[in-house]
Formats: sequence, C-alpha cells, structure tokens
Amino acid sequence: MKRILCILLALTMFVSLAACSGKAKKDVKSPADFAGAKIAVQTDTTAADSIDEMIAGGLKTEVFRYEKVIQCFDDLKLGRCDAVYVDSVVAAYYTLGAKEYERVWLSPEDEPLGICLAKGSKNLAAAIEAAVDTLYYNGTMEKIAKKHFGEDLSANLRKVTSKPVIPPISAADLITPGTLSVGAEVGYPPMEYTTEDGLTYIGYDIDVGAAIAELLGLKHVVINTSWDGIFAGLEKGQYDCIISSVSITPARQEKYILTQPYIANALCIVVKK
Repeated sequence: MKRILCILLALTMFVSLAACSGKAKKDVKSPADFAGAKIAVQTDTTAADSIDEMIAGGLKTEVFRYEKVIQCFDDLKLGRCDAVYVDSVVAAYYTLGAKEYERVWLSPEDEPLGICLAKGSKNLAAAIEAAVDTLYYNGTMEKIAKKHFGEDLSANLRKVTSKPVIPPISAADLITPGTLSVGAEVGYPPMEYTTEDGLTYIGYDIDVGAAIAELLGLKHVVINTSWDGIFAGLEKGQYDCIISSVSITPARQEKYILTQPYIANALCIVVKK
C-alpha cells in the first residue's frame, strides 16, 4: 500500500510539474503558424492589434494577453505559450546573446517609434524634434543605441547634415515650468525599466528623454504609468510627452502629435530555442 501511495504521489507531482513547465506544443516560425498555437502579447500594443486583425479574418488561435511584456516572456520561459509577438526593440533585449530565446521572424513592414505629444503642444513638439535632430547630428543617438542594443538601430532614420537650431519654449508650453515631464511605462526593457533594486529608471527611452531635456535646458522627470492608460494621462495633462516605445500609426497621428521616428522597429516573433 505504501508503494502504491508513493507511486500515485510521484505521478501527481509529475503531472503538476508538466502542467506548470511543459514544453511549447507547436513550432512557430511566422504568423502563418499562429493557427492552433498559444501566443503571448502585451495588451493595447500594435502586436495585440495585429493579432486581433488576424482573428477577425478567421484565425483560430489562443492569445494570452498581459499588462507587462515581462509577463509574456515569463510564460514563454515556463512553456505556457508557444511564442511572444512583440516589438523588435524588445526582442533584441531578450535574444541578443541569449541561450533561452531566439527571434524567428521579423515583419517586412517597418513600425518606427516616435515621441508623442498632445495636439496643443506644437511649440514643445518643434523644440523636441530639433533636439532629436541635434542628438543625431552630434552622435549621441548612435551612442545611446549601441549602449542598449549593441548596434545602431537609429541609423538611416534621419539625415542631419547641419547643426539644428532648437526653437525657444516658454513656461506656458510645459506642465511644470523648468521641467520636461515624460510619461513612460517602466517595465518594457530595454526601452524603459529599472535597476535590480527597483530604485532607478534606466533604458534607451530614459537616456533619450534625459538627453532631450538637457538640450532644452530642462529638468528630466519620468512619470511611470501603465500602458493601457498612458495616452489618457497625456490628454489629462499629467505629463508633457510620452517617450515610451510609441509606434507611429495613422490612428495615433490623428489624435496626437508624433515626431519623426527616432528608432527603427518592427513586429517580430520570439520563441524558446
């Protein structure tokens, strides 16, 4: 009887472990393989919109939606999903030199990122645009990109051959005089995340925002907010702009001011090796 109970206990533990950390059930190499697969996406992103369009077109798949992109990769690691559908800038963080993950597909359609401002912020938008051009002109943008990605993902987006002139801004152009308040979802590595102790914001967008603020002669303050409410926060005047991996889409351009691209990006698929 003891032997039987031990065997039953062992089988129960095995089944539980398999359920928690089982291997992916389907080999996903492109969106053509999404049918019947389990795909993780972050909510309210262009990846989520893209897969919803596929579902509306008849795709039969299971979508796991998470508030944080980190949760997508946690489930991929545990084998609860077959793939993560995500921005290539984030995929670079998880796949560059990694033993666990690999990028298996990259969309041929570019989806570059821009800085987002409210429609009434034309003066500030012009100053930020000129500041970004300056960062290209003096090589700062290339240095920031190589620091976080190991390569210059900002290359070829802007050709700035003469030193830009940054137009002046007034206190009326800012939420708080003397401060560039930036909305960001801090939890989207390598774009915006925290140090291991959780006390300091770091990432590509954090460095870009700080460099822009310095050129404008302003203090740089990051306001951490959830992605699903980040645009509402801009509309309510909680921050001056969003520098947080905002893809430039026609729908967003209708509602907000979006600068010219400051880093290249495209949707991609990441799987376990």
